[in-house]
This record gives sequence, structure tokens and C-alpha cells, in this order.
Amino acid sequence: MSRVAPQPDDRTERRVAVIDLGSNSFRLVVFRYRPGGMFALTDEIREPVRLSAGMRDGELQPDAVARATAAVRAYGSFCRATGVTDVIVAATSAVRDATNRADVLAAFAAGGIDARVLSTHEEAYYGYLGIVNSMSVEDGMFVDVGGGSVQVGRITRRALERTMSAQIGAVRMTEAFLPSARTTRGEVKALRRHVLDALGVAPWFAPDGLPLVGTGGTIRTLAAMAQRASEHPLTEIHGYSLTRAALTQLVEELVRRPVAQRSRIPGLKADRADIVLAGAVTIDAVMERAGVDTIEVCSQGLREGLFYERFLSPADPPLFTDVRRASVLNVAARYGEGGAHTDHVGLLALEIFDGTARAGLHGGDALEREWLWAAAMLHDVGVTVDYHDHHKHGFYLVINAGLPGFSHRELALIALLVRAHRKSPPSYEWLRPLLHEGDDERFWRLASCLRLAEQLDRDRVQLVESVQVESRGKTVTMTLMGQTEPSVSLWSATQEASLFERAFGRRLRITSQVSRGQDSGSSPPG
Repeated sequence: MSRVAPQPDDRTERRVAVIDLGSNSFRLVVFRYRPGGMFALTDEIREPVRLSAGMRDGELQPDAVARATAAVRAYGSFCRATGVTDVIVAATSAVRDATNRADVLAAFAAGGIDARVLSTHEEAYYGYLGIVNSMSVEDGMFVDVGGGSVQVGRITRRALERTMSAQIGAVRMTEAFLPSARTTRGEVKALRRHVLDALGVAPWFAPDGLPLVGTGGTIRTLAAMAQRASEHPLTEIHGYSLTRAALTQLVEELVRRPVAQRSRIPGLKADRADIVLAGAVTIDAVMERAGVDTIEVCSQGLREGLFYERFLSPADPPLFTDVRRASVLNVAARYGEGGAHTDHVGLLALEIFDGTARAGLHGGDALEREWLWAAAMLHDVGVTVDYHDHHKHGFYLVINAGLPGFSHRELALIALLVRAHRKSPPSYEWLRPLLHEGDDERFWRLASCLRLAEQLDRDRVQLVESVQVESRGKTVTMTLMGQTEPSVSLWSATQEASLFERAFGRRLRITSQVSRGQDSGSSPPG
């Protein structure tokens, strides 16, 4: 039987800092990780440097360089003070395009940071790595709107097929087309025409029925604004679907307001208030060019791509085989005790699901099975906070840690299953906007499977090796197989009979059969 939780890894935990020297803002992020094990973002320092502001004849201006150098010195001091010696530094459009690039890099080096200047293709490549390692995209297109430039790309079978870069970033376009305190509709139209013309050099970036993914600070900001405007029940940005209709409303709202009043819009940071409109118009033009009504928001990008190259080394390309599985196991490794109990609950839950499907009680949907497995792997993560109410703590951890690769609906359902694995099942009316028709039935069905599996290993010694399910008339008989009489499991699981009847419309009878050599027929997703 193969494990369904991460194998212990005794290699030393490491830390790496990734510094992104962008055209609008600089960011330092710190990841801790174990090679072959877990990883987590542990720190972040952002500075709105505006390095490309006022760029004339390709030359970065002295005041912008001074702001940038001060931030770089602070980052260098932070790394030295915190003992982070593995530092990856990448500069993008503003430095790449500057005629005084050598002087700027020398100033950064004097501040203790040696920067690597990424080519346009490398910038798109690392953005692509961030996307494909955190989203379930096999084939699609993506756009990364930065301060100085925009990268677009095409993904085919998870490989980066084509890229194109254009100098139409939010800072550049604001200075070129929207420089005034108030924006006119004529200025917006002129900007849109310019962006469409710039995209025209990439004939492959055209309507083809493919999904569009957006990454970068502009799309994250617009997603946060749209969420606040629609009273979206989650604050998680990653995996949010931004419609073109919602984006159009945001553009209209931004145009109506003078720049000085835009920061009052919920979800909009003050230091992006002057450039977000140019970014929004650019993304809208990209959506028009791609022929899509929705753009999927990816909160990961270049910085995460640089990290994944290190974390997944020596894999080439550095990609997770299964993003959703990796996502679940990473959260489990970060917060959970894991081990034999978690594995066994997962195995038993899937056996119950498979058995009830074979008995004709439901269709055995593969997605539902995957959600059940994910919830089983995560059901005890709340113990890291405290055993008491750990089902509630687990819900909070899962829904706030997020599960890259899963939609917001799926995230909500998995978190609710974690919450429902013990004690009274939760109320979830506040999450109703995320759910689909039939999700109530799915929730109770999966919750019943998980709760039964938890009770079957209530003593945590895996006496119940496997489960057989048989349905006759209005009664389902669940036979617990093992080599020792599972008295605790029989007593504990019987208490779940009423919820089972609610979920499946059948009475539940639980019995046991002591035998030898039993083996399980169920397996984890994938």
C-alpha cells in the first residue's frame, strides 16, 4: 500500500530570499523549505520604488535610482541580520531597458545586492513557472502586467510554447496616456488602441478557446477590488475568476474619480491608485484580444517561479507532476501531524466512498473523490493550534492557507469537510455564493464518508484494515475487516448512523469480520 501523505524528510530545512527589482515596486520574499518536503512563504517586504517613473530617453532618473538603492540597501541589511545567505536577485524591465543600466547595477552592488537582469523571455518563463506550479492549467494563455512591460505567453501541455514582451506596463502607460489628475474617455480609448496594436505583433495570441490566466500586481489589485465590490465571501485572491463585465465596472468607476479619490475604492492600495486604471485598460484589451470573458487570477508569478526552480531542482523543467496533490500535501506537511492515522483515515474514507458508489448510492464522481481525499489529508491540521476545537482551527487554516490548483468553490468544500469531520456539522450559508446546485448533497455525502473513516480509526491503531459495503433494500451493511475485533471502532462509528441516513437515504448497519491477509482495493487520487 502506497502512502498518501508526504514521506518524512530528514534533510535540513533551508531558507532562500528572492528579491524582485520591478519597474513599479521592489519585493523581497523569504521561503523556508526542505528539499523534497514542504515549503512556505515566511516573510515579505515591499517597497513602491517606481524605478521607471519619469524615464527619459531610456535613462532612469536620479531620484528613482536613489529610492531603489535605498531599498536595495535595506534588503541587504535584512538578509544579513536574519542570516539568509541564499539570495536570488532578479531585475526586470526598468533596469533591462535603461541606458544607464551599468551605473544602476553598480549602485545596487555597492548596497550589497548583485542583481541578475532577466531577458524578456526569462521574465515570461519565471512567471510561467509560478503559474503552472500553482494552477491546474494544461493549455492556455497568460498575461503578466508589470510596471514597465507586459509579458504574454501560450502554454501547451504545461510547456511554455510562445512568449512576447511589450513595453506597455502600467507605469509607462500611465505616464504616456493618462498623466492628468482626471482621465478622459478619449485618453482611455487611445490607450486601448495602443495596447491592441502592441499585441498585434503576436498573431498566436488570439481567440482559440483557451483560458486566460493573469499574474502580477495589477491583476491582484483588480481582483481584490472586484471581490470587495461583489461581497465575495473569501479574501483569497489566487484562483479568483475576474469577469470582463466586473472589470468594465471597475474601469468605469476609476474613470469617474479623480486620481486623488481612487484610493478610497475598497481593495485599492494608495500607492497603486494612480496606475491601476492603465493596468485595468491593458488587461481589458488583452481579454478582448484573447477572446475571453473571464481571466483566472494567479497570485504567484516571477518570484515564485524563481523559487520553484530552486526548490524542484534538479527537475527540468521544474514542475510539480500534480499541482493539486502537491498543494494538499504541502499544507498537510506545514500544519499537520500526518503519519499513520491521517493516511489510514484517507484510505478508509476512499473505501467507503468507492463502496457506496459500487452499491449504487451515488455516481462515484472523480472530483468528489479527490475532495474527500484532500479533506482526509487535512482533517487534523487544526491540532497544530490546539486539540480542542481542532476541526474549527483546521477550517480556518485551510481556507486561509489556500489550496493552489483548486477553485474557490473546491477550497470552500474541502475546508467545510475538515470542519465537519467531528462534532456538529457547520452552517455554511455565508459560503453559498460559491457553491453549485447539488453541493449540499455532495457535502453531506462526503462528510459522512470522512466522519465514518475518522471513527473507524478512533483509537488510532488501524485495527480496521479495510471496509466492505453492501446495500440491500433500505439498509447498507458496512463490514469492518481486520485481524483483531475493533470494539472501539464499532462503538464509535455507530454514532454516525443518523448522518449516514441523511446523506444516503439508507439505514446503516455496521458489523465486523476478523480474518487475516486482508488488503485494500482503494487508492488515492492520481
